[in-house]
Amino acid sequence: MNSIKLSSYYRLYAFSDYRSMKSALPYMRRVVLAKGLVEVEESEVRSYVWRISGKGYKNYLEPLNSQNTRTSALKSLITALQVLYKSNGYSARYVVIERG
Repeated sequence: MNSIKLSSYYRLYAFSDYRSMKSALPYMRRVVLAKGLVEVEESEVRSYVWRISGKGYKNYLEPLNSQNTRTSALKSLITALQVLYKSNGYSARYVVIERG
């Protein structure tokens, strides 16, 4: 199960179906968000993705020192999911954000 670090406190996990997400939840300690990708709203992910002061939200496809940022937290989350897609090989329908 691959994940990506969203910020210093949060990790993102992606799942292709509801059953695989549900079976992984008992093994995660502090889940702060677990839902279908289409149900995720901007206000929910704003506090979990990495914010670059005065510039916007981190583009996870670029190195940290890159000036290419995203204007919304949801777009930033999508770039993190694109990184996970490259390592997992499947698209995300369900996402889990874990603290820790």
